[in-house]
Amino acid sequence: MRVLLIVSSVLLTFSICAQNYEVFVSGRTTSTVKKYDEFGNYLGDFVSAGSGGLAQTEDILFHPNGSVLVTGYNSNAIKEYDGISGNFLGNFSMGYTLTGPSKMTIGPDSLIYVTQWGGDYSIVRFDLNGNYVDQFTGALNNALMHLWDADTNFYVAEFGNGGDGVVHKFDKNGADLGIFINSSILQGPTGMWRDETGDFFVEDWTTGEVQRFDSLGIYEGVFISGMSQPEGVAFLPNGDILIGDWGTDLVHRFDSLGNPLSTFTVGNGLGDPNSVKVRMNPEAGLMLVDELNFSMGYDQKNGTLNIFIDQVIKDCRLHIYSNDGRLIQHTAIDGTKEKVSLQLESGLASGTYLVKLNFRQTGQTNVSSWSEKLYICH
Repeated sequence: MRVLLIVSSVLLTFSICAQNYEVFVSGRTTSTVKKYDEFGNYLGDFVSAGSGGLAQTEDILFHPNGSVLVTGYNSNAIKEYDGISGNFLGNFSMGYTLTGPSKMTIGPDSLIYVTQWGGDYSIVRFDLNGNYVDQFTGALNNALMHLWDADTNFYVAEFGNGGDGVVHKFDKNGADLGIFINSSILQGPTGMWRDETGDFFVEDWTTGEVQRFDSLGIYEGVFISGMSQPEGVAFLPNGDILIGDWGTDLVHRFDSLGNPLSTFTVGNGLGDPNSVKVRMNPEAGLMLVDELNFSMGYDQKNGTLNIFIDQVIKDCRLHIYSNDGRLIQHTAIDGTKEKVSLQLESGLASGTYLVKLNFRQTGQTNVSSWSEKLYICH
């Protein structure tokens, strides 16, 4: 059963000149997290070198409470930092000593999954308060990025030694379903993602490519080539793809079809970037204006998200973002409206999402924005 929390809020509007997105990139060799605007301009270190004992940055995760979680290869706990200032808040993970922690995700069960390159080489889980829950898998061959399909099967990229890497499949309870993609083509998988058709895109650190496979794991060809040692991927709201590159100490930018656009960022002490994340800027010039009443509800029968407003608005653009800032779904709604509806994509995992509505009020020319968190559970 899917349940949605019904919320109400007030209208917020943003300054057109404000930067609405921030890009966070790990600096593994400097034990930092660096921050950039959506155009690749360097904004400084979000996490300063070694802050809180961070050693050899591995991954970045945006917690639903607004803080930023970071793993370090030579840190034995997940570190937590203030989401605005980057100040160290303390060790987040408790009850288990991590060894070589690397990639993190929040799963459909609202637990945090963490891979390890040491100890028992398993994937372990913590709750959203940082408490250790359990060991989800047995020993894996240097596991990195992981994700779920619409049936909540679990896939993990195992780097191996960089020549014998695979993508491994498990069911939602961690039962081993075997090798999903073998190393006949894939050599050193690091990051991966799926598109709306169910295809898998896997970064290959060894070949400098992104390989494409269908929903059954059958090879379809090279999607992106010409990189050195790719690891870490994120998506800008327009669909552009950002990929970190160890070998050249930069972040590449590609369009949604995999065509190279430019170097997103290079220099400023960036070394061995292996995690790239995008989020909406929590300080993007938001200011309170006229208190319009909004309410949001979910029609379970029809799979429709409905937003009700107590005034007529027009030129609506409705967006849904994942917890890590990735644009999940969007639609343009023409004409004047007092109710805005969006058919949700099937297979949305349990978790926290951000719903954002951009529009114009009747008789006004400025663009306004309303946003609220959406909680889905199965």
